[in-house]
Amino acid sequence: MTPTLRSMLTMKVLADGLPDVVVGGAGLDRPVRWVHVTEMRDLLDLLDGQEVVLTTGLPLAGPDADPSGFVRQLAAADACGLVVELGARLPELPPEVVAEARTHGLPLVALRGPVKFVEVTEAVHRAIVGEQYRGLAFAQQTHEVFTELSLDSADAATIVTRAAALVDETIVLEDAGRHVVALAAADRSPRDVLDRWEERSRAAPVLAEAGTTGAEGWLTCPVGLRGSAWGRLVAPQAVADPVETSVVLQRAAQALQLSRLVERDVAGLQFQARESLLLDLMEARVVDEVDAVARARALGVPARSQYLPVVAHFGATAVTDQIVRQRRARAQLEAAGGAVRAAGLDAIAGGVADGHVGLVLALRPGARDDAALTALSSAFSSRQGTRDPVTLGIGLTSTSLLGATAQLRTTMHIASAGRALPGPPRPWYRSGDVRIRGLVAELQSDDRVVAFAESELGPLLAHDAGTRDDLLRLLRSYLRLGGNKAAVAADAHLSRQALYGRLRRLETILGVDLDDAESTLSLGVAVLVHDLRAAAPRRV
Repeated sequence: MTPTLRSMLTMKVLADGLPDVVVGGAGLDRPVRWVHVTEMRDLLDLLDGQEVVLTTGLPLAGPDADPSGFVRQLAAADACGLVVELGARLPELPPEVVAEARTHGLPLVALRGPVKFVEVTEAVHRAIVGEQYRGLAFAQQTHEVFTELSLDSADAATIVTRAAALVDETIVLEDAGRHVVALAAADRSPRDVLDRWEERSRAAPVLAEAGTTGAEGWLTCPVGLRGSAWGRLVAPQAVADPVETSVVLQRAAQALQLSRLVERDVAGLQFQARESLLLDLMEARVVDEVDAVARARALGVPARSQYLPVVAHFGATAVTDQIVRQRRARAQLEAAGGAVRAAGLDAIAGGVADGHVGLVLALRPGARDDAALTALSSAFSSRQGTRDPVTLGIGLTSTSLLGATAQLRTTMHIASAGRALPGPPRPWYRSGDVRIRGLVAELQSDDRVVAFAESELGPLLAHDAGTRDDLLRLLRSYLRLGGNKAAVAADAHLSRQALYGRLRRLETILGVDLDDAESTLSLGVAVLVHDLRAAAPRRV
Protein backbone atom coordinates (compact mmCIF):
# COMPACT_ATOMS: atom_id res chain seq x y z
CA MET A 1 0.00 0.00 0.00
CA THR A 2 1.10 3.60 -0.64
CA PRO A 3 2.64 5.09 2.55
CA THR A 4 0.58 7.51 4.63
CA LEU A 5 1.69 9.73 7.47
CA ARG A 6 0.04 7.29 9.87
CA SER A 7 2.00 4.33 8.43
CA MET A 8 5.20 6.43 8.37
CA LEU A 9 4.96 6.96 12.11
CA THR A 10 5.11 3.19 12.65
CA MET A 11 8.46 2.95 10.84
CA LYS A 12 11.36 2.42 13.24
CA VAL A 13 13.26 5.48 12.03
CA LEU A 14 10.37 7.73 13.12
CA ALA A 15 9.09 5.63 16.02
CA ASP A 16 12.50 6.04 17.67
CA GLY A 17 11.84 9.80 17.70
CA LEU A 18 8.84 9.34 20.04
CA PRO A 19 6.29 10.96 17.68
CA ASP A 20 3.42 12.90 19.25
CA VAL A 21 0.45 13.50 16.95
CA VAL A 22 -0.62 17.00 17.94
CA VAL A 23 -3.13 17.45 15.09
CA GLY A 24 -4.47 14.32 13.43
CA GLY A 25 -7.69 13.56 11.62
CA ALA A 26 -8.38 12.05 8.21
CA GLY A 27 -5.27 13.70 6.76
CA LEU A 28 -3.13 11.09 8.49
CA ASP A 29 -4.41 8.51 5.98
CA ARG A 30 -3.75 10.47 2.79
CA PRO A 31 -1.26 8.82 0.40
CA VAL A 32 2.18 10.38 0.66
CA ARG A 33 3.89 11.10 -2.66
CA TRP A 34 7.24 12.30 -1.29
CA VAL A 35 9.11 13.48 1.82
CA HIS A 36 10.71 16.94 1.80
CA VAL A 37 13.27 18.18 4.35
CA THR A 38 13.49 21.96 4.72
CA GLU A 39 14.68 24.72 7.03
CA MET A 40 13.53 27.46 4.65
CA ARG A 41 10.76 29.85 5.56
CA ASP A 42 9.44 30.19 2.00
CA LEU A 43 8.90 26.88 0.24
CA LEU A 44 5.57 27.27 -1.57
CA ASP A 45 7.24 26.99 -4.96
CA LEU A 46 9.12 23.86 -3.92
CA LEU A 47 6.06 21.69 -3.21
CA ASP A 48 3.76 19.96 -5.70
CA GLY A 49 1.29 18.44 -3.24
CA GLN A 50 0.98 15.28 -1.11
CA GLU A 51 4.41 15.74 0.49
CA VAL A 52 5.25 15.33 4.18
CA VAL A 53 7.57 18.14 5.32
CA LEU A 54 10.30 17.44 7.91
CA THR A 55 11.97 20.29 9.81
CA THR A 56 13.98 20.91 12.98
CA GLY A 57 11.85 24.01 13.57
CA LEU A 58 14.07 26.74 12.15
CA PRO A 59 11.23 28.21 10.02
CA LEU A 60 9.09 28.38 13.19
CA ALA A 61 11.61 30.07 15.54
CA GLY A 62 13.46 33.35 15.67
CA PRO A 63 12.46 37.01 15.52
CA ASP A 64 11.82 36.96 11.78
CA ALA A 65 9.82 33.73 11.75
CA ASP A 66 6.17 33.59 10.67
CA PRO A 67 4.97 30.25 12.11
CA SER A 68 1.34 30.71 11.06
CA GLY A 69 2.35 31.76 7.56
CA PHE A 70 4.57 28.71 7.25
CA VAL A 71 1.63 26.39 8.07
CA ARG A 72 -0.60 28.28 5.64
CA GLN A 73 1.97 27.70 2.89
CA LEU A 74 1.88 23.98 3.51
CA ALA A 75 -1.90 23.92 3.47
CA ALA A 76 -1.99 25.93 0.24
CA ALA A 77 0.49 23.51 -1.36
CA ASP A 78 -1.74 20.54 -0.36
CA ALA A 79 0.95 19.00 1.84
CA CYS A 80 0.11 15.77 3.70
CA GLY A 81 1.55 16.93 7.02
CA LEU A 82 4.29 18.66 9.00
CA VAL A 83 6.74 16.75 11.23
CA VAL A 84 8.82 18.92 13.61
CA GLU A 85 11.81 17.65 15.59
CA LEU A 86 11.82 19.46 18.92
CA GLY A 87 15.11 20.39 20.56
CA ALA A 88 17.11 23.26 21.99
CA ARG A 89 16.15 25.53 19.10
CA LEU A 90 12.43 24.79 19.47
CA PRO A 91 11.57 22.99 22.71
CA GLU A 92 7.79 23.15 22.10
CA LEU A 93 5.49 23.87 19.19
CA PRO A 94 4.23 27.47 19.14
CA PRO A 95 0.52 27.66 19.99
CA GLU A 96 -0.19 29.57 16.75
CA VAL A 97 1.30 26.68 14.73
CA VAL A 98 -1.03 24.20 16.44
CA ALA A 99 -4.04 26.50 15.99
CA GLU A 100 -3.28 27.15 12.30
CA ALA A 101 -2.79 23.43 11.64
CA ARG A 102 -6.16 22.66 13.23
CA THR A 103 -7.81 25.42 11.19
CA HIS A 104 -6.55 23.94 7.89
CA GLY A 105 -6.83 20.28 8.89
CA LEU A 106 -3.08 19.81 8.37
CA PRO A 107 -1.65 16.87 10.36
CA LEU A 108 1.03 18.05 12.77
CA VAL A 109 3.52 15.73 14.50
CA ALA A 110 6.11 16.61 17.14
CA LEU A 111 9.18 14.38 17.55
CA ARG A 112 10.28 14.33 21.19
CA GLY A 113 13.53 12.51 20.40
CA PRO A 114 16.24 12.95 17.75
CA VAL A 115 16.00 11.22 14.39
CA LYS A 116 18.17 11.16 11.27
CA PHE A 117 16.10 12.80 8.55
CA VAL A 118 18.19 11.14 5.86
CA GLU A 119 17.15 7.72 7.19
CA VAL A 120 13.52 8.84 7.26
CA THR A 121 13.55 10.02 3.65
CA GLU A 122 15.43 6.89 2.60
CA ALA A 123 12.90 4.54 4.23
CA VAL A 124 9.82 6.39 2.99
CA HIS A 125 11.11 6.88 -0.54
CA ARG A 126 12.01 3.21 -0.69
CA ALA A 127 8.43 2.34 0.27
CA ILE A 128 7.01 4.79 -2.29
CA VAL A 129 9.18 3.48 -5.11
CA GLY A 130 8.40 -0.10 -4.09
CA GLU A 131 4.68 0.66 -4.20
CA GLN A 132 5.06 2.29 -7.61
CA TYR A 133 6.86 -0.80 -8.87
CA ARG A 134 4.16 -3.04 -7.40
CA GLY A 135 1.56 -0.84 -9.10
CA LEU A 136 3.31 -1.30 -12.44
CA ALA A 137 3.49 -5.05 -11.88
CA PHE A 138 -0.22 -5.12 -10.98
CA ALA A 139 -1.09 -3.10 -14.08
CA GLN A 140 0.88 -5.57 -16.21
CA GLN A 141 -0.83 -8.53 -14.56
CA THR A 142 -4.24 -6.92 -15.08
CA HIS A 143 -3.43 -6.26 -18.73
CA GLU A 144 -2.33 -9.86 -19.28
CA VAL A 145 -5.38 -11.34 -17.53
CA PHE A 146 -7.95 -9.38 -19.52
CA THR A 147 -6.07 -9.72 -22.79
CA GLU A 148 -6.13 -13.49 -22.31
CA LEU A 149 -9.84 -13.42 -21.44
CA SER A 150 -10.63 -11.35 -24.53
CA LEU A 151 -8.63 -13.65 -26.81
CA ASP A 152 -10.40 -16.67 -25.30
CA SER A 153 -13.86 -15.05 -25.78
CA ALA A 154 -14.53 -15.64 -22.08
CA ASP A 155 -18.10 -15.40 -20.85
CA ALA A 156 -19.38 -12.85 -18.35
CA ALA A 157 -19.13 -15.16 -15.34
CA THR A 158 -15.47 -15.94 -16.05
CA ILE A 159 -14.57 -12.27 -16.55
CA VAL A 160 -16.25 -11.24 -13.29
CA THR A 161 -14.65 -14.11 -11.37
CA ARG A 162 -11.15 -13.21 -12.60
CA ALA A 163 -11.73 -9.52 -11.82
CA ALA A 164 -12.79 -10.35 -8.26
CA ALA A 165 -9.74 -12.59 -7.80
CA LEU A 166 -7.36 -9.83 -8.91
CA VAL A 167 -8.46 -7.46 -6.15
CA ASP A 168 -9.90 -9.99 -3.66
CA GLU A 169 -13.20 -8.12 -3.57
CA THR A 170 -16.81 -9.08 -4.23
CA ILE A 171 -17.78 -8.02 -7.77
CA VAL A 172 -21.26 -8.03 -9.30
CA LEU A 173 -22.31 -7.53 -12.93
CA GLU A 174 -25.87 -6.28 -13.33
CA ASP A 175 -27.82 -5.46 -16.47
CA ALA A 176 -29.74 -2.26 -17.17
CA GLY A 177 -32.81 -3.73 -15.46
CA ARG A 178 -30.85 -4.16 -12.17
CA HIS A 179 -30.83 -7.96 -12.53
CA VAL A 180 -27.63 -9.66 -11.41
CA VAL A 181 -26.00 -11.35 -14.40
CA ALA A 182 -22.81 -12.60 -12.72
CA LEU A 183 -21.52 -12.64 -9.15
CA ALA A 184 -18.16 -13.43 -7.59
CA ALA A 185 -18.51 -13.18 -3.82
CA ALA A 186 -14.99 -13.00 -2.32
CA ASP A 187 -15.50 -13.63 1.39
CA ARG A 188 -19.21 -12.81 1.66
CA SER A 189 -22.29 -14.97 1.45
CA PRO A 190 -24.17 -14.54 -1.85
CA ARG A 191 -27.41 -14.09 0.11
CA ASP A 192 -25.90 -11.10 1.94
CA VAL A 193 -24.62 -9.59 -1.29
CA LEU A 194 -27.94 -10.05 -3.10
CA ASP A 195 -30.25 -9.09 -0.23
CA ARG A 196 -32.72 -6.46 -1.59
CA TRP A 197 -30.37 -6.07 -4.56
CA GLU A 198 -32.70 -4.25 -6.92
CA GLU A 199 -33.81 -1.80 -4.22
CA ARG A 200 -30.23 -1.06 -3.17
CA SER A 201 -29.03 -0.82 -6.75
CA ARG A 202 -31.65 1.77 -7.64
CA ALA A 203 -30.51 3.80 -4.63
CA ALA A 204 -27.02 3.97 -6.19
CA PRO A 205 -27.31 6.21 -9.27
CA VAL A 206 -25.61 5.04 -12.46
CA LEU A 207 -22.48 7.07 -13.24
CA ALA A 208 -21.12 7.90 -16.68
CA GLU A 209 -17.67 6.61 -15.66
CA ALA A 210 -16.03 4.64 -12.88
CA GLY A 211 -16.61 6.12 -9.44
CA THR A 212 -18.29 5.83 -6.06
CA THR A 213 -22.06 6.20 -5.84
CA GLY A 214 -24.96 5.76 -3.41
CA ALA A 215 -25.25 5.78 0.35
CA GLU A 216 -23.41 2.46 0.65
CA GLY A 217 -20.42 3.87 -1.24
CA TRP A 218 -20.53 1.36 -4.11
CA LEU A 219 -17.60 1.54 -6.50
CA THR A 220 -19.13 1.11 -9.96
CA CYS A 221 -18.15 1.16 -13.62
CA PRO A 222 -20.55 1.28 -16.58
CA VAL A 223 -20.34 -1.50 -19.17
CA GLY A 224 -21.10 -0.68 -22.79
CA LEU A 225 -20.49 2.03 -25.32
CA ARG A 226 -20.43 5.61 -24.03
CA GLY A 227 -23.98 6.85 -23.71
CA SER A 228 -25.53 3.39 -24.21
CA ALA A 229 -24.40 1.27 -21.27
CA TRP A 230 -26.19 -2.07 -21.01
CA GLY A 231 -24.97 -2.87 -17.50
CA ARG A 232 -22.48 -1.98 -14.83
CA LEU A 233 -19.90 -3.64 -12.63
CA VAL A 234 -20.29 -3.06 -8.91
CA ALA A 235 -18.07 -3.58 -5.88
CA PRO A 236 -20.89 -3.40 -3.29
CA GLN A 237 -18.69 -2.69 -0.27
CA ALA A 238 -15.84 -0.49 0.88
CA VAL A 239 -12.78 -1.73 -1.01
CA ALA A 240 -9.24 -2.00 0.30
CA ASP A 241 -7.68 -0.20 -2.67
CA PRO A 242 -10.15 1.98 -4.62
CA VAL A 243 -7.58 2.89 -7.28
CA GLU A 244 -6.64 -0.69 -8.15
CA THR A 245 -10.24 -1.87 -7.95
CA SER A 246 -11.35 0.94 -10.26
CA VAL A 247 -8.67 -0.01 -12.79
CA VAL A 248 -9.75 -3.65 -12.70
CA LEU A 249 -13.43 -2.74 -13.09
CA GLN A 250 -12.62 -0.61 -16.13
CA ARG A 251 -10.56 -3.36 -17.76
CA ALA A 252 -13.27 -5.91 -16.96
CA ALA A 253 -15.89 -3.60 -18.49
CA GLN A 254 -13.82 -3.39 -21.69
CA ALA A 255 -13.50 -7.19 -21.82
CA LEU A 256 -17.23 -7.60 -21.30
CA GLN A 257 -18.06 -5.12 -24.04
CA LEU A 258 -15.62 -6.78 -26.44
CA SER A 259 -17.15 -10.15 -25.64
CA ARG A 260 -20.59 -8.73 -26.30
CA LEU A 261 -19.53 -7.19 -29.60
CA VAL A 262 -18.12 -10.53 -30.69
CA GLU A 263 -21.20 -12.36 -29.51
CA ARG A 264 -23.67 -9.94 -31.12
CA ASP A 265 -26.37 -11.41 -28.95
CA VAL A 266 -28.79 -9.19 -27.05
CA ALA A 267 -30.15 -11.98 -24.88
CA GLY A 268 -26.85 -13.83 -24.64
CA LEU A 269 -25.87 -12.35 -21.29
CA GLN A 270 -29.02 -13.56 -19.56
CA PHE A 271 -28.64 -16.97 -21.20
CA GLN A 272 -25.07 -17.21 -19.96
CA ALA A 273 -25.97 -16.05 -16.48
CA ARG A 274 -28.85 -18.50 -16.02
CA GLU A 275 -26.85 -21.33 -17.56
CA SER A 276 -23.96 -20.55 -15.23
CA LEU A 277 -26.30 -20.67 -12.22
CA LEU A 278 -27.84 -23.96 -13.38
CA LEU A 279 -24.41 -25.57 -13.76
CA ASP A 280 -23.31 -24.25 -10.34
CA LEU A 281 -26.39 -25.88 -8.80
CA MET A 282 -25.89 -29.16 -10.66
CA GLU A 283 -22.21 -29.38 -9.71
CA ALA A 284 -23.02 -28.61 -6.04
CA ARG A 285 -21.01 -25.38 -6.07
CA VAL A 286 -24.09 -23.77 -4.46
CA VAL A 287 -25.37 -25.89 -1.58
CA ASP A 288 -27.54 -23.42 0.33
CA GLU A 289 -31.18 -23.06 -0.73
CA VAL A 290 -31.38 -19.42 0.35
CA ASP A 291 -28.30 -18.56 -1.74
CA ALA A 292 -29.69 -20.47 -4.73
CA VAL A 293 -33.07 -18.74 -4.58
CA ALA A 294 -31.40 -15.35 -4.09
CA ARG A 295 -29.27 -15.81 -7.20
CA ALA A 296 -32.27 -17.01 -9.22
CA ARG A 297 -34.35 -14.05 -8.06
CA ALA A 298 -31.54 -11.69 -9.03
CA LEU A 299 -31.76 -13.16 -12.54
CA GLY A 300 -35.49 -12.47 -12.72
CA VAL A 301 -36.75 -15.92 -11.69
CA PRO A 302 -39.10 -15.44 -8.71
CA ALA A 303 -39.05 -17.64 -5.64
CA ARG A 304 -41.79 -20.29 -5.74
CA SER A 305 -43.08 -23.03 -3.48
CA GLN A 306 -42.74 -25.65 -6.23
CA TYR A 307 -40.06 -26.32 -8.85
CA LEU A 308 -40.20 -28.81 -11.70
CA PRO A 309 -37.10 -30.22 -13.43
CA VAL A 310 -37.39 -30.67 -17.21
CA VAL A 311 -34.84 -31.74 -19.82
CA ALA A 312 -35.40 -30.99 -23.50
CA HIS A 313 -33.59 -33.58 -25.65
CA PHE A 314 -32.82 -32.26 -29.15
CA GLY A 315 -30.68 -35.20 -30.23
CA ALA A 316 -26.92 -35.68 -30.12
CA THR A 317 -24.68 -33.63 -32.41
CA ALA A 318 -23.03 -35.83 -35.04
CA VAL A 319 -20.49 -33.26 -36.26
CA THR A 320 -17.11 -32.86 -34.56
CA ASP A 321 -16.47 -29.22 -35.51
CA GLN A 322 -16.51 -27.36 -32.19
CA ILE A 323 -17.78 -24.09 -33.67
CA VAL A 324 -20.73 -25.86 -35.28
CA ARG A 325 -21.45 -27.69 -32.01
CA GLN A 326 -21.35 -24.45 -30.03
CA ARG A 327 -23.69 -22.71 -32.47
CA ARG A 328 -26.09 -25.62 -32.35
CA ALA A 329 -26.01 -25.65 -28.54
CA ARG A 330 -26.74 -21.91 -28.49
CA ALA A 331 -29.63 -22.35 -30.95
CA GLN A 332 -31.07 -25.10 -28.74
CA LEU A 333 -30.73 -22.94 -25.61
CA GLU A 334 -32.41 -20.01 -27.38
CA ALA A 335 -35.22 -22.31 -28.58
CA ALA A 336 -35.76 -23.52 -25.00
CA GLY A 337 -35.75 -19.95 -23.68
CA GLY A 338 -38.21 -18.89 -26.38
CA ALA A 339 -40.52 -21.81 -25.56
CA VAL A 340 -40.45 -20.92 -21.86
CA ARG A 341 -41.37 -17.31 -22.63
CA ALA A 342 -44.06 -18.32 -25.12
CA ALA A 343 -45.59 -20.64 -22.52
CA GLY A 344 -45.65 -17.80 -19.96
CA LEU A 345 -43.39 -19.67 -17.54
CA ASP A 346 -40.42 -18.74 -15.34
CA ALA A 347 -37.36 -20.97 -15.56
CA ILE A 348 -33.60 -21.31 -15.26
CA ALA A 349 -32.19 -22.94 -18.39
CA GLY A 350 -28.81 -24.22 -19.50
CA GLY A 351 -27.09 -26.85 -21.58
CA VAL A 352 -26.51 -29.95 -19.45
CA ALA A 353 -25.05 -32.28 -22.12
CA ASP A 354 -24.71 -32.60 -25.86
CA GLY A 355 -28.17 -32.06 -27.31
CA HIS A 356 -29.78 -31.62 -23.88
CA VAL A 357 -31.10 -28.38 -22.36
CA GLY A 358 -32.03 -28.49 -18.68
CA LEU A 359 -34.89 -26.39 -17.31
CA VAL A 360 -36.06 -25.82 -13.76
CA LEU A 361 -39.57 -24.37 -13.94
CA ALA A 362 -40.67 -22.13 -11.06
CA LEU A 363 -44.37 -23.04 -10.94
CA ARG A 364 -46.84 -20.35 -10.01
CA PRO A 365 -48.95 -20.88 -6.88
CA GLY A 366 -51.87 -23.18 -7.63
CA ALA A 367 -50.54 -24.13 -11.06
CA ARG A 368 -50.73 -27.79 -12.10
CA ASP A 369 -47.55 -29.17 -13.56
CA ASP A 370 -49.48 -30.91 -16.39
CA ALA A 371 -50.90 -27.57 -17.50
CA ALA A 372 -47.44 -25.98 -17.48
CA LEU A 373 -46.02 -28.93 -19.42
CA THR A 374 -48.80 -28.80 -22.00
CA ALA A 375 -48.05 -25.12 -22.61
CA LEU A 376 -44.32 -25.80 -22.80
CA SER A 377 -44.70 -28.77 -25.14
CA SER A 378 -46.96 -26.75 -27.45
CA ALA A 379 -44.46 -23.89 -27.45
CA PHE A 380 -41.64 -26.27 -28.39
CA SER A 381 -43.74 -27.75 -31.18
CA SER A 382 -44.20 -24.34 -32.78
CA ARG A 383 -40.68 -23.05 -32.05
CA GLN A 384 -38.35 -21.62 -34.69
CA GLY A 385 -34.60 -21.96 -35.10
CA THR A 386 -34.04 -25.73 -34.79
CA ARG A 387 -35.24 -28.57 -36.99
CA ASP A 388 -34.83 -31.47 -34.56
CA PRO A 389 -37.89 -32.83 -32.76
CA VAL A 390 -37.72 -32.25 -29.02
CA THR A 391 -38.27 -34.93 -26.39
CA LEU A 392 -39.16 -33.68 -22.91
CA GLY A 393 -38.10 -35.64 -19.85
CA ILE A 394 -39.86 -34.69 -16.60
CA GLY A 395 -38.65 -35.14 -13.03
CA LEU A 396 -40.54 -34.95 -9.76
CA THR A 397 -41.95 -31.69 -8.44
CA SER A 398 -39.82 -30.39 -5.57
CA THR A 399 -40.40 -27.77 -2.90
CA SER A 400 -36.80 -26.58 -3.23
CA LEU A 401 -34.73 -25.23 -6.11
CA LEU A 402 -31.76 -27.37 -5.08
CA GLY A 403 -33.95 -30.46 -4.90
CA ALA A 404 -35.31 -29.89 -8.40
CA THR A 405 -31.87 -29.17 -9.87
CA ALA A 406 -30.42 -32.31 -8.26
CA GLN A 407 -32.83 -34.36 -10.39
CA LEU A 408 -31.68 -32.95 -13.73
CA ARG A 409 -29.16 -35.70 -14.47
CA THR A 410 -31.80 -38.33 -13.74
CA THR A 411 -34.30 -36.37 -15.82
CA MET A 412 -31.79 -36.22 -18.65
CA HIS A 413 -31.73 -40.02 -18.73
CA ILE A 414 -35.53 -40.11 -18.73
CA ALA A 415 -35.53 -37.83 -21.78
CA SER A 416 -32.89 -39.97 -23.50
CA ALA A 417 -34.76 -43.18 -22.73
CA GLY A 418 -38.05 -41.68 -23.89
CA ARG A 419 -36.46 -40.57 -27.14
CA ALA A 420 -35.20 -44.13 -27.75
CA LEU A 421 -38.55 -45.81 -27.07
CA PRO A 422 -40.36 -47.18 -30.14
CA GLY A 423 -43.82 -46.06 -31.13
CA PRO A 424 -45.45 -42.64 -31.47
CA PRO A 425 -43.67 -39.98 -29.39
CA ARG A 426 -45.41 -38.54 -26.34
CA PRO A 427 -45.53 -34.83 -25.42
CA TRP A 428 -43.29 -35.67 -22.46
CA TYR A 429 -41.97 -38.64 -20.49
CA ARG A 430 -41.82 -39.30 -16.79
CA SER A 431 -39.76 -42.04 -15.15
CA GLY A 432 -42.72 -44.43 -15.17
CA ASP A 433 -42.97 -44.05 -18.93
CA VAL A 434 -39.46 -45.34 -19.58
CA ARG A 435 -39.73 -48.54 -17.53
CA ILE A 436 -36.55 -50.11 -16.16
CA ARG A 437 -34.23 -47.31 -17.30
CA GLY A 438 -36.40 -44.74 -15.55
CA LEU A 439 -36.69 -46.89 -12.45
CA VAL A 440 -32.94 -47.39 -12.21
CA ALA A 441 -32.37 -43.70 -12.84
CA GLU A 442 -34.54 -42.81 -9.85
CA LEU A 443 -33.13 -45.49 -7.53
CA GLN A 444 -29.46 -45.14 -8.48
CA SER A 445 -28.48 -43.66 -5.09
CA ASP A 446 -30.34 -46.27 -3.00
CA ASP A 447 -27.81 -48.16 -0.86
CA ARG A 448 -29.31 -51.52 -1.81
CA VAL A 449 -29.10 -50.72 -5.53
CA VAL A 450 -25.50 -49.54 -5.15
CA ALA A 451 -24.61 -52.72 -3.26
CA PHE A 452 -26.26 -54.85 -5.95
CA ALA A 453 -24.29 -53.14 -8.74
CA GLU A 454 -21.05 -53.56 -6.80
CA SER A 455 -21.67 -57.26 -6.19
CA GLU A 456 -22.32 -57.80 -9.90
CA LEU A 457 -19.52 -55.66 -11.35
CA GLY A 458 -16.94 -55.36 -8.55
CA PRO A 459 -14.50 -58.03 -9.84
CA LEU A 460 -14.69 -56.66 -13.39
CA LEU A 461 -14.11 -53.05 -12.28
CA ALA A 462 -11.13 -54.17 -10.17
CA HIS A 463 -9.70 -56.05 -13.16
CA ASP A 464 -10.11 -53.07 -15.51
CA ALA A 465 -8.53 -50.75 -12.96
CA GLY A 466 -5.32 -52.78 -13.09
CA THR A 467 -5.22 -53.43 -16.83
CA ARG A 468 -6.01 -51.80 -20.13
CA ASP A 469 -8.45 -54.50 -21.20
CA ASP A 470 -11.55 -52.29 -20.78
CA LEU A 471 -13.75 -55.35 -20.57
CA LEU A 472 -16.56 -53.23 -19.15
CA ARG A 473 -16.92 -51.59 -22.56
CA LEU A 474 -17.12 -55.04 -24.18
CA LEU A 475 -19.78 -56.07 -21.66
CA ARG A 476 -21.80 -52.95 -22.49
CA SER A 477 -21.64 -53.81 -26.18
CA TYR A 478 -22.63 -57.42 -25.54
CA LEU A 479 -25.66 -56.40 -23.46
CA ARG A 480 -26.71 -53.60 -25.83
CA LEU A 481 -26.62 -55.93 -28.83
CA GLY A 482 -28.53 -58.70 -27.12
CA GLY A 483 -25.63 -61.15 -27.08
CA ASN A 484 -25.34 -61.20 -30.89
CA LYS A 485 -21.67 -62.21 -31.14
CA ALA A 486 -21.29 -61.24 -34.79
CA ALA A 487 -22.64 -57.76 -34.07
CA VAL A 488 -20.49 -57.48 -30.93
CA ALA A 489 -17.36 -58.46 -32.85
CA ALA A 490 -18.08 -55.82 -35.48
CA ASP A 491 -18.83 -53.19 -32.83
CA ALA A 492 -15.60 -53.95 -30.93
CA HIS A 493 -13.53 -54.30 -34.13
CA LEU A 494 -12.47 -57.80 -33.12
CA SER A 495 -12.25 -61.08 -34.96
CA ARG A 496 -14.72 -63.74 -33.87
CA GLN A 497 -11.92 -65.82 -32.37
CA ALA A 498 -10.54 -62.84 -30.37
CA LEU A 499 -14.07 -61.99 -29.22
CA TYR A 500 -14.68 -65.52 -27.93
CA GLY A 501 -11.46 -65.33 -25.91
CA ARG A 502 -12.48 -62.05 -24.32
CA LEU A 503 -15.99 -63.27 -23.55
CA ARG A 504 -14.53 -66.34 -21.81
CA ARG A 505 -12.32 -64.00 -19.78
CA LEU A 506 -15.41 -61.93 -18.88
CA GLU A 507 -17.26 -65.04 -17.71
CA THR A 508 -14.27 -66.15 -15.63
CA ILE A 509 -13.87 -62.75 -13.93
CA LEU A 510 -17.61 -62.33 -13.26
CA GLY A 511 -18.27 -66.01 -12.47
CA VAL A 512 -21.34 -66.14 -14.72
CA ASP A 513 -22.57 -67.71 -17.93
CA LEU A 514 -23.25 -64.93 -20.44
CA ASP A 515 -25.71 -67.15 -22.26
CA ASP A 516 -27.88 -67.28 -19.15
CA ALA A 517 -30.82 -64.84 -19.45
CA GLU A 518 -30.99 -64.01 -15.73
CA SER A 519 -27.25 -63.31 -15.63
CA THR A 520 -27.42 -60.89 -18.56
CA LEU A 521 -30.49 -59.20 -17.06
CA SER A 522 -28.69 -58.69 -13.73
CA LEU A 523 -25.56 -57.47 -15.46
CA GLY A 524 -27.58 -55.09 -17.64
CA VAL A 525 -29.18 -53.46 -14.59
CA ALA A 526 -25.81 -53.30 -12.79
CA VAL A 527 -24.11 -51.62 -15.76
CA LEU A 528 -26.96 -49.12 -15.99
CA VAL A 529 -26.60 -48.27 -12.28
CA HIS A 530 -22.82 -47.92 -12.64
CA ASP A 531 -23.06 -45.61 -15.65
CA LEU A 532 -25.73 -43.40 -14.10
CA ARG A 533 -23.72 -43.00 -10.89
CA ALA A 534 -20.49 -42.35 -12.80
CA ALA A 535 -22.16 -39.47 -14.63
CA ALA A 536 -23.42 -37.83 -11.41
CA PRO A 537 -21.25 -35.18 -9.62
CA ARG A 538 -19.64 -36.08 -6.30
CA ARG A 539 -20.88 -33.90 -3.46
CA VAL A 540 -18.44 -33.15 -0.67
